[in-house]
Amino acid sequence: MITNATKRKRYVREVKPTWWKKLDFYKFYVLRESTAVPTVWFCLVLFYGVISINSHTFSTHFINFLQNPLVIILNIITLGAVLLNSFTFFNMAPKMINLIVKNQRVSPKLLSRLFWIITAFFSLLALILV
Repeated sequence: MITNATKRKRYVREVKPTWWKKLDFYKFYVLRESTAVPTVWFCLVLFYGVISINSHTFSTHFINFLQNPLVIILNIITLGAVLLNSFTFFNMAPKMINLIVKNQRVSPKLLSRLFWIITAFFSLLALILV
Protein backbone atom coordinates (compact mmCIF):
# COMPACT_ATOMS: atom_id res chain seq x y z
CA MET A 1 0.00 0.00 0.00
CA ILE A 2 1.35 3.40 -1.01
CA THR A 3 0.76 6.43 1.19
CA ASN A 4 1.38 9.99 0.16
CA ALA A 5 3.20 11.91 2.82
CA THR A 6 2.78 15.63 2.92
CA LYS A 7 4.61 18.19 4.98
CA ARG A 8 1.62 20.50 5.21
CA LYS A 9 -0.48 20.45 8.34
CA ARG A 10 -4.12 19.69 7.91
CA TYR A 11 -6.35 22.71 8.64
CA VAL A 12 -8.62 22.08 11.59
CA ARG A 13 -10.88 24.94 12.53
CA GLU A 14 -11.15 25.44 16.27
CA VAL A 15 -14.68 25.24 17.61
CA LYS A 16 -15.16 26.36 21.17
CA PRO A 17 -17.89 24.78 23.33
CA THR A 18 -19.56 28.18 23.68
CA TRP A 19 -19.83 28.92 19.93
CA TRP A 20 -23.60 29.30 20.18
CA LYS A 21 -23.39 32.12 22.75
CA LYS A 22 -22.08 34.64 20.22
CA LEU A 23 -25.35 35.43 18.42
CA ASP A 24 -28.86 35.82 19.80
CA PHE A 25 -30.19 33.70 16.93
CA TYR A 26 -28.10 30.75 18.11
CA LYS A 27 -29.12 31.29 21.74
CA PHE A 28 -32.78 31.21 20.78
CA TYR A 29 -32.19 28.16 18.58
CA VAL A 30 -30.59 26.27 21.48
CA LEU A 31 -33.44 27.34 23.77
CA ARG A 32 -36.04 26.17 21.26
CA GLU A 33 -34.34 22.83 20.70
CA SER A 34 -33.92 22.29 24.44
CA THR A 35 -37.70 22.27 24.83
CA ALA A 36 -37.44 18.57 24.04
CA VAL A 37 -36.18 17.88 27.57
CA PRO A 38 -39.37 19.00 29.36
CA THR A 39 -41.35 17.09 26.75
CA VAL A 40 -39.59 13.91 27.88
CA TRP A 41 -40.69 14.73 31.45
CA PHE A 42 -44.30 15.07 30.28
CA CYS A 43 -44.11 11.73 28.44
CA LEU A 44 -42.82 10.03 31.58
CA VAL A 45 -45.63 11.53 33.68
CA LEU A 46 -48.18 10.45 31.09
CA PHE A 47 -46.69 6.94 31.02
CA TYR A 48 -46.85 6.76 34.82
CA GLY A 49 -50.51 7.81 34.65
CA VAL A 50 -51.32 5.06 32.16
CA ILE A 51 -49.56 2.49 34.36
CA SER A 52 -51.52 3.79 37.38
CA ILE A 53 -54.81 3.41 35.53
CA ASN A 54 -53.90 -0.12 34.54
CA SER A 55 -52.90 -1.11 38.10
CA HIS A 56 -55.97 0.63 39.66
CA THR A 57 -53.82 3.03 41.73
CA PHE A 58 -54.72 6.16 39.79
CA SER A 59 -56.66 7.89 42.55
CA THR A 60 -54.21 6.96 45.29
CA HIS A 61 -50.71 7.10 43.85
CA PHE A 62 -50.92 9.16 40.67
CA ILE A 63 -53.05 12.01 42.03
CA ASN A 64 -50.76 12.28 45.07
CA PHE A 65 -47.78 12.31 42.71
CA LEU A 66 -49.29 15.17 40.68
CA GLN A 67 -49.95 17.18 43.86
CA ASN A 68 -46.26 17.17 44.82
CA PRO A 69 -44.94 20.79 44.65
CA LEU A 70 -41.85 19.74 42.69
CA VAL A 71 -44.03 17.99 40.09
CA ILE A 72 -46.24 21.08 39.84
CA ILE A 73 -43.19 23.28 39.20
CA LEU A 74 -41.83 20.87 36.58
CA ASN A 75 -45.23 20.76 34.88
CA ILE A 76 -45.36 24.58 34.75
CA ILE A 77 -41.88 24.64 33.19
CA THR A 78 -43.04 21.99 30.71
CA LEU A 79 -46.10 24.08 29.83
CA GLY A 80 -43.86 27.09 29.15
CA ALA A 81 -41.54 24.99 26.97
CA VAL A 82 -44.46 23.60 24.97
CA LEU A 83 -45.91 27.09 24.47
CA LEU A 84 -42.51 28.38 23.27
CA ASN A 85 -42.20 25.45 20.89
CA SER A 86 -45.74 26.01 19.59
CA PHE A 87 -45.16 29.73 19.14
CA THR A 88 -41.98 29.25 17.13
CA PHE A 89 -43.49 26.42 15.08
CA PHE A 90 -46.64 28.39 14.26
CA ASN A 91 -44.47 31.31 13.12
CA MET A 92 -42.06 29.21 11.02
CA ALA A 93 -44.38 26.66 9.41
CA PRO A 94 -46.53 29.11 7.40
CA LYS A 95 -43.38 30.51 5.77
CA MET A 96 -42.57 27.03 4.45
CA ILE A 97 -46.08 26.23 3.24
CA ASN A 98 -46.70 27.26 -0.34
CA LEU A 99 -50.49 27.48 -0.33
CA ILE A 100 -51.96 29.13 -3.41
CA VAL A 101 -55.62 30.19 -3.59
CA LYS A 102 -56.94 31.87 -6.76
CA ASN A 103 -53.41 32.26 -8.17
CA GLN A 104 -52.19 34.14 -5.08
CA ARG A 105 -50.04 32.86 -2.27
CA VAL A 106 -51.77 32.87 1.13
CA SER A 107 -50.14 35.20 3.64
CA PRO A 108 -47.95 33.49 6.26
CA LYS A 109 -49.49 35.75 8.93
CA LEU A 110 -52.96 34.50 8.02
CA LEU A 111 -51.85 30.87 8.24
CA SER A 112 -50.15 31.51 11.58
CA ARG A 113 -53.32 33.06 12.99
CA LEU A 114 -55.35 30.17 11.61
CA PHE A 115 -53.04 27.71 13.41
CA TRP A 116 -53.55 29.59 16.68
CA ILE A 117 -57.32 29.69 16.23
CA ILE A 118 -57.45 25.94 15.60
CA THR A 119 -55.24 25.30 18.63
CA ALA A 120 -57.37 27.54 20.86
CA PHE A 121 -60.56 25.86 19.64
CA PHE A 122 -59.35 22.33 20.36
CA SER A 123 -57.84 23.41 23.70
CA LEU A 124 -61.17 24.89 24.80
CA LEU A 125 -62.98 21.82 23.52
CA ALA A 126 -60.68 19.57 25.57
CA LEU A 127 -61.18 21.75 28.67
CA ILE A 128 -64.96 21.57 28.28
CA LEU A 129 -65.07 17.83 27.67
CA VAL A 130 -62.61 16.88 30.38
